Amino acid sequence: MADPVSSLNIIIPVIVGIAIGILEAFFVYEDENMVSGKQFLGDMWHGFLFALLGVLIATNVPFVLSLIQLPATVESILFVDEMGRSIVISVLITIFMLTKMVASHAVKGVRGQGFKEKFWHKLVVAVAVGFSPYYIFLLYDIPFFVELQETFPFPL
Repeated sequence: MADPVSSLNIIIPVIVGIAIGILEAFFVYEDENMVSGKQFLGDMWHGFLFALLGVLIATNVPFVLSLIQLPATVESILFVDEMGRSIVISVLITIFMLTKMVASHAVKGVRGQGFKEKFWHKLVVAVAVGFSPYYIFLLYDIPFFVELQETFPFPL
């Protein structure tokens, strides 16, 4: 198994991001009582995209920080631990996801009145995306995911 810190994590975060995107789609579908697949696909593509990107960023903090070259004082504020997780970045991603969902759901809706998704549904999805590095490590020991990581390694 590849070390989660010394390699770029792609396979498992993509799977988790897709699962969270499906969860968000289910919540919206349930709350809106959608009847058309066209409405569903047209309204949910951004949920999948943002869930996927959010999980990828949250689970690859050392790689993302190496791309933006922050000053040492800023990096020390981010509290990146030995596993490559950052509570500050997780909270920022959670706040961003929650804000994105509240804003996009207020603008767009099946009936043009905005989505009527329950707030706790939005909160569950936002927390699942932002804090994914704190539970995703549980998947690294499942044999199927171990084989995927060994088959498609992404070393830094």
